[in-house]
Amino acid sequence: MMKIVIAIDSFKGSCSAKEACDAIAAGILNYDSTFNVTKLPIADGGEGLIDILLDNPELSNNSCYHQLTVCGPYNKPVQAGYLVLNQQTVIIEMAQACGLELTPKSDRNVLHATSYGLGELVNAVLDKGYRHIIIGLGGSATNDGGMGFAQALGVKFYDNNQQIISSPATGKDLARVAAMDITGIHPAISQTHFEASCDVSNPLLGENGATYVYGPQKGATAATLEQLEQGMAQYSTVVSNKLGDTTPLLPGTGAAGGMGAALLWYAQAKLKPGIKLVLTLVEASKYISDSDLVITGEGRLDRQSSFGKAPVGVANLAAQYGKPTVAIAGSIGNGAHELYQHNIQAMWSICPGPIDLDDAMKNAKQYLTATAESLIRTINIGKQI
Repeated sequence: MMKIVIAIDSFKGSCSAKEACDAIAAGILNYDSTFNVTKLPIADGGEGLIDILLDNPELSNNSCYHQLTVCGPYNKPVQAGYLVLNQQTVIIEMAQACGLELTPKSDRNVLHATSYGLGELVNAVLDKGYRHIIIGLGGSATNDGGMGFAQALGVKFYDNNQQIISSPATGKDLARVAAMDITGIHPAISQTHFEASCDVSNPLLGENGATYVYGPQKGATAATLEQLEQGMAQYSTVVSNKLGDTTPLLPGTGAAGGMGAALLWYAQAKLKPGIKLVLTLVEASKYISDSDLVITGEGRLDRQSSFGKAPVGVANLAAQYGKPTVAIAGSIGNGAHELYQHNIQAMWSICPGPIDLDDAMKNAKQYLTATAESLIRTINIGKQI
């Protein structure tokens, strides 16, 4: 009896990671219902992190999700939550409070976006007594260097006139920062272990930093980018001088509009690759080490997939146990062949032929099931040759 682990990310806009796992499992079991199939919905540590943990039976049975109203990215109330895994550990997903998708594209202006809501979530969790906080970065609408986040936790910022900068601060306030006071920060922070998923190596500043690389997708124009970069430089100089460190130079500090830097500054967090955190949380090693085949994938596989994306993380873990990995994707793009160097042995596209994007998105689950059945039939034929 073949043991198969399906560890797949969501196909954004088409189906969740759980739905993708279910669709692939259906195709495999259509071929042979005796196969032992384990479904492990995964994410790369950003958007969807809490969903995949809630979809994991072993974790969801012992966890509890709490929701509260916090400040959204554009200072409007939003519902966001945190997942309690045990007596000490809580998962927070930044995108729930400050996500890009919370605001229609036509209404986005990153100059006016704030990370204050994420700080409110952390503040609530600290007040509840939890002392291990894991934050999923990614999908943020913000580029405020975590200034709003810090305000929510009790940090005060002042302008050149020694006037306090009001809350919630946004990207446009970065350039006004002339001084700061951290004495009012939540007292429990120093006793709390923070971890954050971080799948980018961008520094805080410069042409490869938070603003210039990710600002455009958050609604920034060329003029806005220059304004934000200058503001971020001013803000980071004040904070670095106050705290006496070189945080802005470190890889990953540019994540989520500078939240990587903020978590290092204010919470002494450990930045970790998102997929590694996720695979640890769902205990993937336990299942993969006992499998015969691992199936992974996401909506698109291409050259960028090798940079911290979920499928390569799964394949690398499987390789540690000598288990073969194949991938299924909505599309296979330029440079995908490079993934063969990252422990993915074969790739399959779910598209049955020349179809339009709407068709592919609408019928993704149907195509996943059909592709999975073809894949397992092909593998079985190979075993007979």
